[in-house]
Amino acid sequence: MRKIPININSLFIKSMISFMAIIVLLASFNFLSFAFFKTNIQREMIRHNRIALDNAADRYEKHLSIIQTLLFKLYQDENVVSFGRQLAAKDTAPVNYLKPADMMEQIRRDVNNPFLYLDNIIVFYNPASFTVDKNGTGDAARTFSRFYVGEPYGLDFWQQQFKRPYTSELHPSRMFSIVSSDIQSKQLFPMAVKLPGYNHLVIGLLDARQLFESFYSNDSPAFSILHQDGTVLFDSSGPAPTGKRLIPAEDKDFVASDDTYTFYKKSRESNLTYMTSVPYSTIAAQIAKLKWTLLVLFVLSVIIAVAASVVFSRRINAPVKQIIASLRHRSPDVVSSSIYEFTLINEISRELIQERNDIHDDLQSKTSLLTDFRYISKLKMIATGAGANEWKEAIAQTLPFRIVLFQLNFRHARLQAAQLKADRLTYAARECVDVTMSDRFEHSRTLQTESSQLVTVVYGEDARSRLEEALEALKTIFDRDKDHYLVTMAVSSMFGAGADFNRAYMQASNRVKQAGLRDETETIWEDAPLASHFGFALEQEREFYANMQEGNGAACGQLIHRMLEHRNGKAAFRLQLRAFAQDTAAKILKLTEKAKVDPDRSEQLIALLAELEECYTLDDYRRFFDRFVTVASDSIKHKRDEKDPVVEFFADYLESHYAEDLSLDSVADRMNMSSNYLSAYIKEKTGTNFSDHLNNVRIRQAKEMLYGTSLSVQDIGERIGYRNVTSFIRMFKKITGLTPGDFRKRSALESKAGLQA
Repeated sequence: MRKIPININSLFIKSMISFMAIIVLLASFNFLSFAFFKTNIQREMIRHNRIALDNAADRYEKHLSIIQTLLFKLYQDENVVSFGRQLAAKDTAPVNYLKPADMMEQIRRDVNNPFLYLDNIIVFYNPASFTVDKNGTGDAARTFSRFYVGEPYGLDFWQQQFKRPYTSELHPSRMFSIVSSDIQSKQLFPMAVKLPGYNHLVIGLLDARQLFESFYSNDSPAFSILHQDGTVLFDSSGPAPTGKRLIPAEDKDFVASDDTYTFYKKSRESNLTYMTSVPYSTIAAQIAKLKWTLLVLFVLSVIIAVAASVVFSRRINAPVKQIIASLRHRSPDVVSSSIYEFTLINEISRELIQERNDIHDDLQSKTSLLTDFRYISKLKMIATGAGANEWKEAIAQTLPFRIVLFQLNFRHARLQAAQLKADRLTYAARECVDVTMSDRFEHSRTLQTESSQLVTVVYGEDARSRLEEALEALKTIFDRDKDHYLVTMAVSSMFGAGADFNRAYMQASNRVKQAGLRDETETIWEDAPLASHFGFALEQEREFYANMQEGNGAACGQLIHRMLEHRNGKAAFRLQLRAFAQDTAAKILKLTEKAKVDPDRSEQLIALLAELEECYTLDDYRRFFDRFVTVASDSIKHKRDEKDPVVEFFADYLESHYAEDLSLDSVADRMNMSSNYLSAYIKEKTGTNFSDHLNNVRIRQAKEMLYGTSLSVQDIGERIGYRNVTSFIRMFKKITGLTPGDFRKRSALESKAGLQA
């Protein structure tokens, strides 16, 4: 093949030059931005460390103020003060040693507060050398030498504090050896409070490490707290050193020396100085890391931009090459391009080429195979006009073909809510199908045969793989609108001649009816065996009727859900499930009519029936029956619950005397009525006669006894009023569909299965 030399004036080269100019411009802007950013990064990092230190200092100050207030409150507590006075008295007889219990309770409440970070609070009474803390009371020397041991915080140190002129003092943190339930070491902050004229001292021991981890969010720099005289109170690297550090003037918040930035924050309330040190190498490393990150991003962006330029240039150049090739070979090929001008040029060139082939195409159409025009006349909406002409052109082809039938199942309620029209959606779907099929199949035709049905004819013996690809693309498009409509796509077998259009269409129509309960577009290629007819079994139907008559909507809903799920697992068709749903809804309506529910409720149920026409998935049927059964059962239950003194007395009497030898005459005598009047009255009000009421009560009691006791069937029959066991068994099976023995076995198996689950 002869290679075409590269022409510098070609569309591809010109496009690439334009894109590269844009890339160079953006790269220059990126370099300038990076240079500006690099000059400001050091200043931003200094600002970041200063803000972090300010936040930590504010948190420490607020917390120390809270702890100071809490300790002073305890210091002036009446129990603390009065107990100190008793200990200071020379006569120890009146000392009430029960007061420390209240003090310990208060200390424990404060110490157990996780937000105070207190390890312990110690009340030290100097004259008596006595201490009270969260663990109890004891001798001060023993407390500071065994239980809380930390240099220099021994007994002598705390005794000297009474001579110092302060009311509140935060002492340097030290490692304390703490003996409680076990031995452990902690870095603690002692804070002592006292007032003139008192002989006791309150010491709060704060967990210095927890305070640091909670209040200082920056991980890398070293952090310290200094006393106003320069004494180090806390150092994040370990116990506070004993030496002093120089505090800079108040007008400076950081000092740079020895390749280290030291930041300061002095508190005006506590006179404490908070300090953090950041090595310059850390800032330099962060700047270098950021520089390399930006460089990598820049290189990647340039590579992506160049690749995108090549792709876009080729996309612009490709339609031009196709149009030129089409003109050279006089072939009216369709050029796919998103650029309007290219599409227009291609259409004009196709029209020019088509004029050359019109006579040949017309002769070929006239000599084609005769087709079944009688069947074409049956197709709705296309029997005359342009649609019929398109069908004639389609069936005139002598190539093997398939028919694809698209059935659109609209959700009209949702369409109305979204202010959409079904006919416009059908038109949009037809255009989508037509474009998708025309791109892949020559001479394909797509027509609308029903208000919600489309038909496409595709040609070619080897078209199966391309057709699968096209239908998968259409499925992706249709599934985006599945909230408004669901589509079933049925594909016919391959047929050899246009005269077989009738058979192909009938086959596709039958396959459409095989759609299942799917919440997505479904494609059907083959005939599926028809699932067996299904409905409630005799026992299930009796249980359903009994629960519905009792107004037990939950039990009826569970039966319906189980039936729907069972048949859905058996791959039942959508039409079969709709027939089951319509039959079940009709039975429920008959029960409501029999129960003589309110007319408003009946009208509501009839209105709900219209929703069945838009049930296409298992969830749709579940939601429908949840509403329908709830309204029906509530209506029946409401009707049954209407207070009628005669019916209420009758029901209560049967519930309490069912084990007796009851008859209609005996109950009527008990109610001072004639038996005929009572029978007619009960039948009118409840829809059930006397004997059915009595048998239902007795069989319900029998079920409870069969399930909850080990009595024999004969004993249970006698206890519920049946003097003949055969009559009991016959009546039990009539109502439940099972004999008493089978019912007991099934209940035991279900109970065992429930326990295992």
